[in-house]
Amino acid sequence: MKVDLHNHTKYSDGVWTCKELIEEAIKANVDIFAITDHDSVFGVEEILEEVKNYNNIDVIPGVEISTNYKGQSVHIVCLFKDKKVPKEMMEFSIQNKQKRIDRAILMMNKIHEIYGLKVDIDELLKTGKVITRGNMLRNIAKCNNLSFEEAQFYITQESKAYIPASKLTVQDGLDLARSSNAIAIFAHPCLVKREYLKEILDFGFDGIEVYYPLNQNDDEEYMKSLAKEYNLFWSAGSDCHGDKTHANIGTCCLTKEEFMPMAKVLNYELEE
Repeated sequence: MKVDLHNHTKYSDGVWTCKELIEEAIKANVDIFAITDHDSVFGVEEILEEVKNYNNIDVIPGVEISTNYKGQSVHIVCLFKDKKVPKEMMEFSIQNKQKRIDRAILMMNKIHEIYGLKVDIDELLKTGKVITRGNMLRNIAKCNNLSFEEAQFYITQESKAYIPASKLTVQDGLDLARSSNAIAIFAHPCLVKREYLKEILDFGFDGIEVYYPLNQNDDEEYMKSLAKEYNLFWSAGSDCHGDKTHANIGTCCLTKEEFMPMAKVLNYELEE
């Protein structure tokens, strides 16, 4: 069994529709995957309905929340119990939608003014229900005939045009997860400075992504050691966006045995 708990669709900065994500998961022999769009649960209802048309594959609803800690971008993957979107998460998504749009417009205008790059705001706003840096990256690359690697700098924290996506603290994000009765997973901890990992985990997570495409050297073993120290669920995420900016779905997965402890808490019944 392959279980991939971190993936995106066109409802945030992925390029695939819900149907396309399901079909790509099938091609990758994934049995269970989560939809975790950025600060958005707008695609959950559609994908839960669409997956009914397929055999031997299932979807767990979730969301990826953006928070900050000491200048570090800390993302929290929240997985929902009983395959239901908590009303608190729907309200959060609605409130956050316009904030994301406003931030994207301001940041893209700054990229144009500071670096002289071409941008297409109208086209950008058509690319996702919730606009993220991934949407901006593709827009910059397309408008300026750049590769993703060449365009990447302009949306990073080192860019003079950078604007944080969220003012939420890690505590804010975890409070939202708790109020929603969701499982809170520390997403791609390998992208956060290691010196801060234990401080962040002290806020109280349920799980940590031990398998992630950008893990290097001893990252995986270190995340497993943290999971043991903090009594956390293991998680795995390909962070699929449907293009070359991230890995494909099915790249990083849990086995059935690894997923079982979390499945019980999610009230998710695994086939024998």
